[in-house]
Amino acid sequence: MIKNAYAVLTCPGGRKVNEDMVLIKKGPSGLFAAVADGLGAHGGGREASLAAAETILSCFERGLCRTQAELAQAFRWSNEAVAASQKEDGQAMTTLVSLIIRQGTALWGHVGDSRLYHFQNARLVSRTLDHSVPQMAVFMNMITEDEIRFHPDRNRILRALGSDSHEPEISEPMPLSEEFHAFLLCTDGFWEYVPEKRMEETLAGSPDPEKWLFKMEQLLKEQAPENSDNYSAAAIFTIGEE
Repeated sequence: MIKNAYAVLTCPGGRKVNEDMVLIKKGPSGLFAAVADGLGAHGGGREASLAAAETILSCFERGLCRTQAELAQAFRWSNEAVAASQKEDGQAMTTLVSLIIRQGTALWGHVGDSRLYHFQNARLVSRTLDHSVPQMAVFMNMITEDEIRFHPDRNRILRALGSDSHEPEISEPMPLSEEFHAFLLCTDGFWEYVPEKRMEETLAGSPDPEKWLFKMEQLLKEQAPENSDNYSAAAIFTIGEE
């Protein structure tokens, strides 16, 4: 049996409006988490991230996110919801990363540069790869992974819900072993100031997801400027038992 514990964090940072959205729910169908980062003027980004997150949550609640194909379709429905929320004076868009844990298996998908990190026994195993210009530069061996964080084109997104390029990237279903697993879903305003090594270090000394998020937020606050972007995260611990 897999036991899940979770915590969430969202903050406007140095901005007047928080256009991020974090939703997490545990129910008969398993555990669902989603983080979205809205992009758009006049509050449109907030509406876009809300539309995306609520739509994919609705799909989960209806039992429609069990397979890779179903999760990909849920992202496409979220894209339609974002398009419907757009105003005439601007094209609001949003990133989206979502995790489903059910029956001892994890499945996730993403569009844009909001990330999912997977840790096993407090060590980073994998992360999603951004749909962004700097990530493409990494693929072309022009920059290193560490140089993504403060690259001059870091905010240039190549895929987003509400745009012409919105196809999601979906993971393979991953059986969760009897070991300790942790997942971190977060926007770029969060991961930009919390290096992966510090994620591991703070995770190793955290008894629960709330403490882990608190420690990472303190690191963020030490580094982020006063006009920093919104930042949001969801942390999930899964622990297998006989």
